[in-house]
Amino acid sequence: MADAPRRGGRARSAIFAPLSEVGRAGQVELRLTEAIRSGVLIEGERLPSEPELAGLLGVAVVTVREALTGLRGQGLVTTTRGRGGGTFVAAEAAADEEALAERLASMSRAELHDRGTQYALVLAGCAEIAAERADAEEASLLRGLLADESDDVGAWRHADAELWLSIASLTQSARVTREVVRLEADFGMVVRIPLRDPEVRARTLVGVERVIAAIEAGDAEGARRGARTHLQETLDRVARTQADVTDRHRLPRSAS
Repeated sequence: MADAPRRGGRARSAIFAPLSEVGRAGQVELRLTEAIRSGVLIEGERLPSEPELAGLLGVAVVTVREALTGLRGQGLVTTTRGRGGGTFVAAEAAADEEALAERLASMSRAELHDRGTQYALVLAGCAEIAAERADAEEASLLRGLLADESDDVGAWRHADAELWLSIASLTQSARVTREVVRLEADFGMVVRIPLRDPEVRARTLVGVERVIAAIEAGDAEGARRGARTHLQETLDRVARTQADVTDRHRLPRSAS
């Protein structure tokens, strides 16, 4: 099986960045599960080999092997042997919106607010600095990362992650870019749950195009303001979605 086509590498770099704590198969499995569920890793895509994954994530090969066993048990990946073999994202594995909803429902409102505040502040700051430092050619390349209206939800989620990681790289700060990589790996799939709604996708396109236009114009204040407005609208949608899914997943109270 051939590798699936790729839009870019930054979204994947977020998934394959070193873990905060090493030696835990559960962390590896969770990160890859969320990457598949959110569409950052797409159907048919070949994962790095076990030794490569271990090196990227900063864990032992046996830890990666255990995590992949868990992913196969969930039906999220398949492994083939021999020439052209490897571990691949399973067909339709990214379509489980219920798993995404459960992940969101598991977060408290306080945690969602806290993490969302950090996410919006960091990314809006990246947009501001990118507008100050990026040249016109670099800024124009951002438009090539936008999802097409015909793309599926997974492609939209991946394209949006790739866009913000690219904006972070335009700050010309390796430390800032690494921080955005970490945020995307840990929180990006939650932020992009509402993209399953076509109306949200349309509004997202308007919002990010406004940010890109400000970066192209070198308008730092406009880029920051546009990013803050767009990201806050996004987080408000996530909060409303959380309220809905929490009600749906809440168990009836037992009689006292």
